[in-house]
Amino acid sequence: LKQAIGYVPQEDIVHRELTVYRTLYYVARLRLSRDVSDLEIDQIVNEVMDVTGLAERRDLPVGQLSGGQRKRVSIAVELVTKPSIIFLDEPTSGLDPATEGRIMKLFRQIADNGRTVILTTHAVYNVKLFDKIVIVLRGKMIFYGSPQEALAHFKAESFDDLYEKWEAPSKEHAAKLTPLPANASEKQKQEYKLQVERINEEVAEEWKQRFIHTEQYQRNIVQPLSGLRREVKQQTPAKQRWTIKGAAQQWGTLTRRYLEVLSRDRLNLLILLGQAPVIGFVVFIMALAVERRVQDFPYSMLGLVPMWFGTSIAAREIIRERAIYNRERMVNLELLPYVASKLFVLLLIVGLQCALMFGTLGAFKLAGMLKLSGWGISQLLVMILTGAVGIALGLFISALVKTSEMATSLVPLVLIPQIVFSGIVNMPTGPSKVISTVIPVAWSFDEMKRLSALDTFYEEGSNPNGPNQGLGLSKYVKRVNEQRREEARQDYEKYRQDIEEDLKDYEQKMKTYLRNIRTKPALKPPPAPTVRSAPEAPKTEEIPEDLSDYVLFLHTWGGEVLDPLILLLMFLLLLSATVVALRLQDIN
Repeated sequence: LKQAIGYVPQEDIVHRELTVYRTLYYVARLRLSRDVSDLEIDQIVNEVMDVTGLAERRDLPVGQLSGGQRKRVSIAVELVTKPSIIFLDEPTSGLDPATEGRIMKLFRQIADNGRTVILTTHAVYNVKLFDKIVIVLRGKMIFYGSPQEALAHFKAESFDDLYEKWEAPSKEHAAKLTPLPANASEKQKQEYKLQVERINEEVAEEWKQRFIHTEQYQRNIVQPLSGLRREVKQQTPAKQRWTIKGAAQQWGTLTRRYLEVLSRDRLNLLILLGQAPVIGFVVFIMALAVERRVQDFPYSMLGLVPMWFGTSIAAREIIRERAIYNRERMVNLELLPYVASKLFVLLLIVGLQCALMFGTLGAFKLAGMLKLSGWGISQLLVMILTGAVGIALGLFISALVKTSEMATSLVPLVLIPQIVFSGIVNMPTGPSKVISTVIPVAWSFDEMKRLSALDTFYEEGSNPNGPNQGLGLSKYVKRVNEQRREEARQDYEKYRQDIEEDLKDYEQKMKTYLRNIRTKPALKPPPAPTVRSAPEAPKTEEIPEDLSDYVLFLHTWGGEVLDPLILLLMFLLLLSATVVALRLQDIN
């Protein structure tokens, strides 16, 4: 049944970057049966362009067409599946009278070819082209019939007089109301408004009842409805069952279309790819300024920047084509192929961005201008995985918001916590340490430092088998100095005790000498005690000025294998949340 009904909303639901032909080609590839060949699709697209007068514009991007031509493209999109009924929501709104006339004549031609065209409009200039018209006043049908019958029913001389005819009674009744005083209160204004509303409802009901009692009502509504054969069953196309092969084909079509849409905006693509080496160069400059400090800064950028790449590029990718998505979901678009196509293409771009930034820093490292430990393919893969988490987060944002502006505003709000709670600013403690467990950049940053194989400055995460014995450089140096001071104190105490013993021994010998000197004049005095060398002052270990062989800390809950596993889990959860958010919107 979906294939038998076409719907053209008020806004243009096509990708403006694609050409007319490619727009219709992708629509045909998505909506038609999977076994339709490219040759058959080409024939269908050419036929639709001939019908809508777009053959001469086939190779022009939709964005370069006039308003009327873009509306023709929207109509052509619905004609691809050859629907028997086409609904259009104010298709001529915003168009000039000449273009409106041409579009209305196109609808007339489509109707003459055997299709039913139903549209809503406020304009009455081209009403004469319609076979039947329905006039609705305040939600009530006050007429159904041919345009000429409408003129006769409302006793109007022209279609321009119709509005005035059915609104005249409301104006007459409203004129009989007591006018509002100049200083009317809000309550009085509200009561007056309610009275006018009541009058309008009563007039609409009056017009409805007047039509019900006419011969046109019996001929155009009662008799056709009573003559319907209820036993006639509509022959509707069989619904295509979801299969892995079908989903893969849809994913391929969506991916090719998305790649083509992005490649059309070459300047934006160049900016996206060009910013990666620029950021790499900026990180290099900043790393030089802190090259003798702990190496957290470059590793923090390797964790943060890919997250920013992914989130910023994906945050508007669903919402900016929400109208197209909604229409295609009404036909046969599946959620998983759609989200997977976005993910695949964006991951290609973010992967290139990561590779360019990684390569820029790698070039400075190879030239001996930058010191980075543990530099290898593992860190590049972690960057890409972090970028994938950023993409999933951006798609989730895009699935939740209602406008592109809202998505853009939310990006900083989700990236700032990545900086504050990941340990880039300082080592998380207390509540911030708990919060950091749900921050993707915290896990990525931690993995980058672990891959560097550098020991830590603080005790947090220090390697127990490393030179600092799991204490971190700062605490290890403090403990070594304390041990040396204790050893020096003990040496001094022993030195003092030895001197005291020497003095006591000398004193005893002198007493003996003095007692015996009178009887033994030849007795020699005892030798003076040997002067012992005082123990040397302890050598104090100092924290080196060059700390480039250290990082500030490692998260105690992290691990070289655990970190990427947690990032992968976050990626899958955010991607699942995106699918669920889109599905809930379908249900609502």
